[in-house]
Amino acid sequence: MKGNLPFLLLLRGKLLAGMIISLCFLSITVAQQQPADLMVQQNVFNDDGLNINSFPKVLDVIISGTVTDQNGKPLPGVTVMVAGSSTGTVTDLNGKYSVSVPEGSDLVFSFVGYGSETRPIGDQSIINVTLNEDLTALEEVIVTALGIKREAKSLGYATSSVSSEEITINRTPNFMNALQGKVAGVNISSLGTGPAGTSKIRIRGQSSFGGQNQPLMVVNGVPVDNTNFGANPGNRGSDASNTDTGTTRVSDGGDGLTSINPDDIESMTVLRGAAASALYGARAKDGVIMITTKQRGQGTGMSVELNTNYTSDMPIDFTDYQYEYGQGEFGVRPTSPNPTSGVWSFGEKFEPGMTQVLFDGVEIPYVAQPSHVGKFYQTGYSFNNTVTVSSGGEFGGFSLSLSNLDNAAIVPNSDYNRKTVNLGFTQAIAGKLVISGNINYSLENIKNPPQIAEQDMSTPTTIYTLANSMPLELMR
Repeated sequence: MKGNLPFLLLLRGKLLAGMIISLCFLSITVAQQQPADLMVQQNVFNDDGLNINSFPKVLDVIISGTVTDQNGKPLPGVTVMVAGSSTGTVTDLNGKYSVSVPEGSDLVFSFVGYGSETRPIGDQSIINVTLNEDLTALEEVIVTALGIKREAKSLGYATSSVSSEEITINRTPNFMNALQGKVAGVNISSLGTGPAGTSKIRIRGQSSFGGQNQPLMVVNGVPVDNTNFGANPGNRGSDASNTDTGTTRVSDGGDGLTSINPDDIESMTVLRGAAASALYGARAKDGVIMITTKQRGQGTGMSVELNTNYTSDMPIDFTDYQYEYGQGEFGVRPTSPNPTSGVWSFGEKFEPGMTQVLFDGVEIPYVAQPSHVGKFYQTGYSFNNTVTVSSGGEFGGFSLSLSNLDNAAIVPNSDYNRKTVNLGFTQAIAGKLVISGNINYSLENIKNPPQIAEQDMSTPTTIYTLANSMPLELMR
């Protein structure tokens, strides 16, 4: 054994003072103590030669208490951790906790949707804490399938959450059109069919060669039919019967999403992939878009809100053509009723004093009529007014909104009006028993929706191929 290792020998018996016995580098000191059992204590030294056993030991203390919210209600499931360590516990159903911590430590209290609190224990044995709601933290909680609220980082599949502000900033009659480029993996495009046009939505591209490939729409937990409606009376959208009876003309009467007022939307969640939408079965093979409408007011007390929005639309393509030759073909202009010279502008060259005969026998000057596009299309507008009466309190609240939308398209005589009533309410009855519901009523009137999927009968085709000598004023 190398070095000198001192030992303290405690013996039961008489006083032996000042006797030192040395044996083979071992130093043993014999001293008198009160009668006790024989024990040997080994002193341990660190690298600096200090006796570690001489340091004061840190003792653990038991800390208990209750965690409540700002209304005094106990919060179960609050995480209570010792700062800088993995030691901790969670509160029970009554918000109570008890944890053993080293003296001089700090306790950190955290809960989803609430701001965290750090408390030094000091000389306390009971620490009661009140947590306040944190709106920033609440944004991390999203609504998943079947209306279940989960923390975003705890999900094992891809989701996207859209707030109500993103929906109402760039406002359109069909609010889905305002989300173009705002949701990753979602492609949204609108048809050029006016204010009540259908929105084409694709999540992660096409999933099949047949069908509409539209995601399932779920409003307040209820799946809704979002297929497009047409001009055929009695068309339910799902029968693809969107043509005028007896003709091949196709018009776009909008889809189910046009019935929702953007001011009534509280949040929207996009579920992408099979894992996210599995709870909805085969209907959700193309993904799910979940929409939650407002059920109560913000804060406490009664409030009245008036939201007025006005937007204008105008055409951007004023393409013009040549004005050297007028209506006709092969250099021949129309000179008799019901002409066979065609509608194209390949007729005779414009000369002063020339006339032409229209299809109804009216004779007019054979002169150029420029700017058909600018003269036909008009400046459209959308004027939306929403009045919301809401209330919020400790145990629940309600939200009632009335809305009116007037919209005129850039195509003359094409108008759209929508009146909606939305009522949402929630009320805590006892403990964890909560009653909530939503009622939505929409009355829509679409006048003269534009024709689509037509080579000859659609409005743009007619205007852009109209002969440059045909006066629009006589055709109104």
